[in-house]
Amino acid sequence: MNESLRMVVVLAIIGMVSAGILSVVYGTTSVIIEENAARALESSVYEVLPGTASVEIIRRQAHELRVDDPQEMREAEQETTLIYQGLDAQGEIIGYAFVGEANGYGGVIRILVGVDEATDQILNIKVLSHSETPGLGDRIEGESFRSRFVGKTVEDPITIGQDIDNLSGATVSATAATDAIRRGLSDTLAVYRGGE
Repeated sequence: MNESLRMVVVLAIIGMVSAGILSVVYGTTSVIIEENAARALESSVYEVLPGTASVEIIRRQAHELRVDDPQEMREAEQETTLIYQGLDAQGEIIGYAFVGEANGYGGVIRILVGVDEATDQILNIKVLSHSETPGLGDRIEGESFRSRFVGKTVEDPITIGQDIDNLSGATVSATAATDAIRRGLSDTLAVYRGGE
């Protein structure tokens, strides 16, 4: 009995030391990973806001909306955590960008949307990440689909079948991308223009 108790104590100590080491490693690497992700996202802002010379983060407060989606039998989420403001070489505001999210066929679709400061029209979009089916759902990354959103404002329906043409064979992916852009634009515009 004494020998088995000693083994349990040794195993418990090994487990606690291992957990401590893992938490230190995670704490160190997660900061580096977050910084790299922020740099990659910031470089994408230059793509969706043409003419941008510098980027400022103007909103850090998380704003989360949750809506139950009975058709998909899951919860659809929209998070607007940061709004990026693009400035030209003279320091004038060109526009703002945000990340929209929605559940697609294969998982969450994240889309960066650039919006013109003066008109609140969508300038460009970039699909940041998705797990959609190759050859079908991944066509949301294509220029022919992304260009359908250029010039749209919060006043437009931004809905598949109304003002956005569907992608044949990729209805769920196209609908999710469209929902992410529409909801994200509405939520971000309210926050950006001060209507929280």
